Amino acid sequence: MICSDQMDTLSSTQISPMKTRGRPPKKTGPPRYASRLRELRQRLGLSQQEVASTAGISSAYYGALERGDKRINADTAQRLHIPLRCSVSDLLAGSRGISVPVRFMIAAAESENRPGSFERPEPHEMVQPGRLHEAEHCFAAEIVDHSANRDFAPGTVLLLRPPSALSEPLRRGMRVVVRFFHEGEGERATYEILYGILDRNILGDLVLITRTQNRLIPRHALIRATAFSRAGLAQSPAEELARDETIDYRHSPDDPAEILGIVVYAMGPVGPA
Repeated sequence: MICSDQMDTLSSTQISPMKTRGRPPKKTGPPRYASRLRELRQRLGLSQQEVASTAGISSAYYGALERGDKRINADTAQRLHIPLRCSVSDLLAGSRGISVPVRFMIAAAESENRPGSFERPEPHEMVQPGRLHEAEHCFAAEIVDHSANRDFAPGTVLLLRPPSALSEPLRRGMRVVVRFFHEGEGERATYEILYGILDRNILGDLVLITRTQNRLIPRHALIRATAFSRAGLAQSPAEELARDETIDYRHSPDDPAEILGIVVYAMGPVGPA
């Protein structure tokens, strides 16, 4: 039986609320270990579960790596670099710059060094562009012949940003790399990949001005014909279009060529051959 004095003591005592069980509070400070896992994964549009499954590790462990709660070791980097399409050094470099895959080879159809395939097989060779802005959206192409010898020697690697990743519209005078197609039975095949300068002719057609001393390579190569020149209409709309500096570019399956990317950086033996 509780007396009145004991009741007064109990009533004056503050009872702390019971702590509920659940998830631990989210960390708001900087991660313990810096990593680029989230950036690399989101670039490919993959989920954490997809990356973890391909790498052969648990989703919980991968989540801890991505949050920076755990450090990436060499063995884990070897497992993760394939699904994330990066180099092992990218994963071990913490917050430093990432590598860029060399996906294409630049060469003319008439070149003696013309490769059997213009697309490099996976896993791609990776190059380190330093602190290039938004390098995660870029890829690279290597010049393997003299089709760009007014500006670059064979062996130069050009870092390209695809038109879809540009923050501004294409403009005349930009240095670009373009893939030209060969029309045959079934799927269209790559005929050649050339470097040059983006321009319009007097009809308003989008063309590539090649940068080579090889006379077998045409000075101007058609990328996309305008609707005006196709329809044979009056030249005044086409002439006005030809004078416009900006280019509204969207690749169509009917186009004879495709702009792969805009040159944003060059590595290797830069300069005329």
